[in-house]
Amino acid sequence: MIRPSNKEAINLAAAFFKGNVSLNLAAIGILIAIALMKFIPIVGIIFAFAYPILSFAVQIYVARLVPQAQSAEDLSHAAEETKLGDFFTRHLDIAAGGFLGFFLILMIFSMLFFAALSGSVNIQAMESGNTEAMMASISTAGAMGTMFIFMLIAMFLGYFFPGVMGEVMLSEDFMSAFKKSFSLLLPSFWKRTFTKEYFLLILVWSIIVFVAVLVFSWIAVSIFLLPVALIGIYFLSLYNAVIYVFAKESLKA
Repeated sequence: MIRPSNKEAINLAAAFFKGNVSLNLAAIGILIAIALMKFIPIVGIIFAFAYPILSFAVQIYVARLVPQAQSAEDLSHAAEETKLGDFFTRHLDIAAGGFLGFFLILMIFSMLFFAALSGSVNIQAMESGNTEAMMASISTAGAMGTMFIFMLIAMFLGYFFPGVMGEVMLSEDFMSAFKKSFSLLLPSFWKRTFTKEYFLLILVWSIIVFVAVLVFSWIAVSIFLLPVALIGIYFLSLYNAVIYVFAKESLKA
């Protein structure tokens, strides 16, 4: 496999995109259509779950090409041979398993957050429907402290997230992906990330993602630049997929 680095991750993502531009543009169009269908009454909930799973499946497809790649050209050739149907469905079981695991973790985290927050706010003010009273209650020292603590926890877990994603993406089936997603909560996994290679890879990656999200969010405001932003966000997902595999390779055995 190619030596892990952010520069190589960008090169590999670019090679896959340029290797089959029509495939990637079609994928972007399908994902946008599914995202818009989330707003359809009643059935929209189905598309709300379909979108992240299909988007994850696309990332997994690209990620699983990385370990065998000896150069960027290998991903370009793989893209040329990829059919749109395979792009979305070949690793759908792994995507569904990983998504379910992360979704449950998010639900648990959310329930703990709101349980802790409810002990720090004025319940009557929250139930009153009065916006000013609600904001005043949330702005109390206890509520702000609770939100700050959970934000730190989220940032702490965010450091391990790329490595866990790499493990999930290279899983063999639904159940394996589901189980590996819970590595995010295991101290034994955390220890495996304490390497210089992993730290530097994720540090640079986090800066790139942060800046990219700011830029794409800014240009997405313009209707004329919106297509550029959508393509940029999609490319960022391909780059992330490669980084996740690199992160896994940087873990301690």
